[in-house]
Amino acid sequence: MTNQELRDAFFKFYGERGHVQIGQAPLVPERDTSVLFTTAGMHPLIPYLLGDAHPAGTRLMNIQRSLRTTDVDEVSDATHLTVFEMLGHWSLGDYWKQDAINWSYQFVTQVLKFPKEKLAATIFGGDDVRGVPLDEEAKAAWQALGMERIAELADDNFWGPVHSTGPCGPTTEIFVHVSPESCGTDCLPGSETDKHWVEIWNNVFMGYQKTEAGTYEPLAQKNIDTGVGLERVLMTVNNLSSVYETDLLQPTVQAVSPINDHTNPDVRLVVDHIRAAVFMIADGVEPANKDRGYVLRRLIRRVVRAARTIEFSDWALAIESVVGSYADMYPHLEERRAHITSIFLAEQQKFESQLTRGQTFLEHAYKKDPSQDLAVLAFLAFQSHALPGEISYEILKELAGNLDHAQWSADFESQMNKHRDVSKIGSEKKFGGHGLILDNGEMKAVDEVELKKVTRLHTATHLLQAALRAVLGDHVHQKGSDITAERLRFDFTHGEKLTDEQKQQVTEWVNNAVQKDVPVHHVVLPLAEAKATGALHFAHVQYPPEAKVYYMGNSLDDAISIEFCGGPHVQHTGEVGTFKILKEESVSAGTRRIKADVE
Repeated sequence: MTNQELRDAFFKFYGERGHVQIGQAPLVPERDTSVLFTTAGMHPLIPYLLGDAHPAGTRLMNIQRSLRTTDVDEVSDATHLTVFEMLGHWSLGDYWKQDAINWSYQFVTQVLKFPKEKLAATIFGGDDVRGVPLDEEAKAAWQALGMERIAELADDNFWGPVHSTGPCGPTTEIFVHVSPESCGTDCLPGSETDKHWVEIWNNVFMGYQKTEAGTYEPLAQKNIDTGVGLERVLMTVNNLSSVYETDLLQPTVQAVSPINDHTNPDVRLVVDHIRAAVFMIADGVEPANKDRGYVLRRLIRRVVRAARTIEFSDWALAIESVVGSYADMYPHLEERRAHITSIFLAEQQKFESQLTRGQTFLEHAYKKDPSQDLAVLAFLAFQSHALPGEISYEILKELAGNLDHAQWSADFESQMNKHRDVSKIGSEKKFGGHGLILDNGEMKAVDEVELKKVTRLHTATHLLQAALRAVLGDHVHQKGSDITAERLRFDFTHGEKLTDEQKQQVTEWVNNAVQKDVPVHHVVLPLAEAKATGALHFAHVQYPPEAKVYYMGNSLDDAISIEFCGGPHVQHTGEVGTFKILKEESVSAGTRRIKADVE
């Protein structure tokens, strides 16, 4: 069965039972700003589950793209994905448990043609804390259908709410046994006797409302919220060993691994994370240091790391394979493919240099002394090479073998906190509690980590000015700058908004200069001689008799940037990191402003 055949069969079946197909929401919630991503098909329907009238009626169905980060560490197994599609149908105060269970059983056995002996159901086993009893109604419905395996579970079979309060309720799930070995009636999902069950279907009986007081009160409108994992159904109905063999993921597996090594955990991770990144960027997410942007950044970083182990680097091909698999269902992927590729590649290239330096540092340091505190080692990699803690964990886990993630995370955070405390005390002693170890009007930093960052950004402003003059012309001169650990801000003379092509040319010019890794020098010269070098400087400033001139290159004659400056700067341009323009805007007539960052 192909993915399109499954979609069509689902809509036909539930359409015949009075359901109306509705559109789906993007991964970034449009109205609910309290959550980062759309995690389930019911998420956009919460107002209607609480009683608002839906314009399409009381019986609805759709497919919803969803993203969950709770399973990110389980990605690479047979069934977990970061972005996945959910086939869904809903009853808004219409039918209840009996119909929902009967129809799901009919679809699974008659349309998907799973034999009953391969199936099991789970129901809510009751919970004194919630005050919600064993779901006898669901149990009786399954027994009436002749279901022989019914497992009574607690936390795994109560869904929601999405927020701290809201609609929620007990669930009943359908599992498929995927092992060729026989399985008796005492072999149940959730037991220790058998690990070969795959959940494909979840009926949520949304009959409760969790209150601010933490109690569970009956909902005036009882709803059915059903989610069916499209990829898992394709896997089980086609008797495949993993979701990576389905027709949706196979093109990307083959793009990443020419030998179709779909069982390789690193191949799987690259496939999953590239796929997730494509959907996220298409829905408006861009890499950043917090919230949605950080989730995307973390996924791309993990991709870069895993790709090295399988010697994969054709990112454009992988992105194209994802777009090709989904363009019929999601035409906006094709429309935004160039943008998706550009954003992904910029982040991938930015992280490559960080990873190279950080991984080399960790490997050398660990081999020198395997008994040292690994959290301290990871902190040093973060401090010296800006290597994120979660990436250090993955590298060290490979080097050291079994490494408890929870304990390591606590130890690493402890190291970070110690550093923050030391930096705070040091700055208070040095600057009377003002909290800054650097504040010269242009550059600000609160600790040594920020000082390293603003130093890189300061050097980047010199490269940026040189790039702007190369792309726009010699009329460009600095009008002002402001640098923090978050970004650089550079004001310059220019009368028109930069085109996308010009911004791209400026970005490439800076990054080419970074990749050349030329040395950064300075000389102190008599003022007249300093000006004779051609060094850029402010015409209106009264300089002292001698001026410090910073230049990037082996000599003043071949320098790519020469400016009057007091410093500080990096020692080689390669230390700057990957440059990215965040925003370009007008300040006043004839003056533009660029905000940018480096990583």
